[in-house]
Amino acid sequence: MHDKHGLRRSLRACRKAVDARARVMSAQRVARRGLPLLRRAHRVGIYWPVGSELDPRPLARALMRAHRAVYLPVADRRPGRPLAFIPWRPPFAPGPLCIPEPRWGRRMRARRLDAVLVPLVGFDARGWRLGQGGGHYDRTFGFVRRTRGRPVLIGLAYECQRLTQAPREGHDVRLHAVVTERRLYRAQDAVA
Repeated sequence: MHDKHGLRRSLRACRKAVDARARVMSAQRVARRGLPLLRRAHRVGIYWPVGSELDPRPLARALMRAHRAVYLPVADRRPGRPLAFIPWRPPFAPGPLCIPEPRWGRRMRARRLDAVLVPLVGFDARGWRLGQGGGHYDRTFGFVRRTRGRPVLIGLAYECQRLTQAPREGHDVRLHAVVTERRLYRAQDAVA
């Protein structure tokens, strides 16, 4: 059994060590590398970056310029409930998890999205993800194992977050791909 707590701590430290200039450049590189993966996706869920997470907003802006609908996750105030998604529209306000969310908009169920950009703490080349530990994304996208891989799940990360083998459990959901500032890891055949 892996020490997930220690692994998360070390991966967060590596992520936090990326300097400000490299963060901006990495986010731009990931946007350029990730945009072709989303060429057929019309409704794309993204995440609001927290702490040292790779910033998906340059990719979100590119998607909006390409006339794609971009959605942010919103947490339910009741614990254990799946995330819903609301169109990206200011103003934003902290939600139940203290992460900025759109203040208004019609909620959409996750299964209606074509693709989702997923935050992570660590990943391996086979698409297994080590998340924050709350289970929000695994709970929300558990159905993907039964639906021919839709929506397509794409992790965004720094290369320093790559693991030889990510710890996994039966409830974990595998990503289709992970995009870093250095390369694209295709874990499964399906892309949006």
